[in-house]
Amino acid sequence: MRALSEKRLSDYMAQQIADEILSGRIAGGTQLKQEELAEMFGTSRIPIREAFQVLEGQGLIVRLATRRIYAVELSEEQIQIIYEMIGDILKKAVKNLENEDKVKEAIMILSSSLSTSKRFDEVVLECTDNAYFSKLLYTASECYIRFAVSCGANEQESKCREEMKQIILEENGANLDSISGRKKIFKKIDAWMKALADNVNAERGKNK
Repeated sequence: MRALSEKRLSDYMAQQIADEILSGRIAGGTQLKQEELAEMFGTSRIPIREAFQVLEGQGLIVRLATRRIYAVELSEEQIQIIYEMIGDILKKAVKNLENEDKVKEAIMILSSSLSTSKRFDEVVLECTDNAYFSKLLYTASECYIRFAVSCGANEQESKCREEMKQIILEENGANLDSISGRKKIFKKIDAWMKALADNVNAERGKNK
């Protein structure tokens, strides 16, 4: 029970630190110290140390040979590239849903009244059984997409997110079975990623 509690706390710490880095409140190149972050968040050093492992996997910190840890430098262009890459991962994961059973599963989740708050990426992640896509998409969803959506209202972002759901629901998922249908979805994914990148860059601009 103790190990589970610490694991959950370390995930929470990773999320908090990730948000500080992505928002620019922790500037790129800042050295991150366990004791300082533990004091900042009112926790022990253990979950911070474990959080560093998560953040390293997310590409938000770098660990030097000297064992010093620094926040990565992120420019507006780099943010745009990151979300373009996430879009590519999401598109490949969507293509992986071409199996009829997977399409039906996605439709069922999207149609459920209990799942109306789920983001498009969360639905795709839930339906993906490819371990490689799942790992990449989980990091993108839980860190980068989550943060960008949390930055605040963006009419274009919200519109893209809703339209992607509707495209899958149209004609009982037939859009996933046709080249033209997938192109329609992929175009919306590209627009969504651009809107998310704009959200992050706007948030970072506030914290300069």
